[in-house]
Amino acid sequence: MPKRNGMADRVPSAGSTEHAIRPLTRRDLEGMFLVAAALFGCVAVAMLAVSLESETVSERSRGLPMAVFFGLAVSAVLCDRLCVKRVREHDRFLSVASLSCSSVLAACAGTVASFAIHCTQPMTIGMLLASCCVAVDMAIMMVHVTDPTVDGVVSAVLVASLCIMLASAGTLIFALPVRLLAGLILGVSVCCLQMLPNIVVHVPDRYLVEWRTYMTRRWTVRGGIPERARTLTRADIHDDMQTFQARYSAGFVVCLTLLLTSYAAVAGYCPYDGPYDRIGFLTLSAALFLFLVLKPRQSGRPFERCMMRLGAVVVLSVCCAGMPHALPLIRHDVLSLVFVLSIGVFGLIMAFCMLAQQNGFHSLALSRMGDVLCFASMMLVPVAAFFASGALEFIRGL
Repeated sequence: MPKRNGMADRVPSAGSTEHAIRPLTRRDLEGMFLVAAALFGCVAVAMLAVSLESETVSERSRGLPMAVFFGLAVSAVLCDRLCVKRVREHDRFLSVASLSCSSVLAACAGTVASFAIHCTQPMTIGMLLASCCVAVDMAIMMVHVTDPTVDGVVSAVLVASLCIMLASAGTLIFALPVRLLAGLILGVSVCCLQMLPNIVVHVPDRYLVEWRTYMTRRWTVRGGIPERARTLTRADIHDDMQTFQARYSAGFVVCLTLLLTSYAAVAGYCPYDGPYDRIGFLTLSAALFLFLVLKPRQSGRPFERCMMRLGAVVVLSVCCAGMPHALPLIRHDVLSLVFVLSIGVFGLIMAFCMLAQQNGFHSLALSRMGDVLCFASMMLVPVAAFFASGALEFIRGL
């Protein structure tokens, strides 16, 4: 008798079909809704900014920004409600995603509301209203959220929005240029990005209040060890570490976003008509690029390394766009060739240093050189931003 093929008679089970094609769940649909809502807010801001600047816009369409504002505000409230619901269900990923989408929609709503206000500084009033909306949203969420991770994100975003709100209000009150505000935010963002672990991590008050419980030595200035004393365990610091990590991650994203946007604003509003403006812009671009290239060496998280290297690419692109204005005496084709060759040589040097590192003195020397260059570029960014933002000309004009 011919042998029968057992594989041909095997019928696929329900379990294998379930693993092959997984049906969409409510959680997946909520994630898609959050991404779509954030994209809708950004696209709405961009389209309104372009349409309202055109000369053919009618007076009837002047009320469109307020309608879009109310729509974005309602979407932000829905995201907040979803965040609170997911916090109660102990779904931290979707709760943090809902909170992030809510902050993005609140910022977009504030920016859209600024389109209905006629003023001489639309960029500053947009930043003021956007930071106000985000601060109000985070203040409301701080009351309704008890999860340590979400609470850390809320506190980090709230502090950043309040700082931007105060800086924007001061710029409007004293009628300062937008370049000064962008340069100030750029310098502060770089310093906060460098000192972020020292900013977000602190000793909680309950450890100081309950010092009798967490004494670890046989004798201290307060006296002998109590009978109920014990050492600090992982369970004691779990919630605090969750809060610190969430604050660090949220602070890193906020600082890097503000750094790139403020640098783009400085490059866009720089007139390039004086030597201080040109030298300041070129020095700022080189220092910021060097900082974002070398800073990932000190980070052990892949997300941070990828974000900083992507930021270095953004800085390089903005620098390429502003290079012909900063160096008008050099022809555009020659400038492009020199710029590409310089970047290529710098990339080859970085690759050679990475491949040549070995255990021993050479690795230690290269590592210390990288740390020194990273710290020097970080210290150089505020000084270069001072000249590129026109602060020197503003002080001279007082």
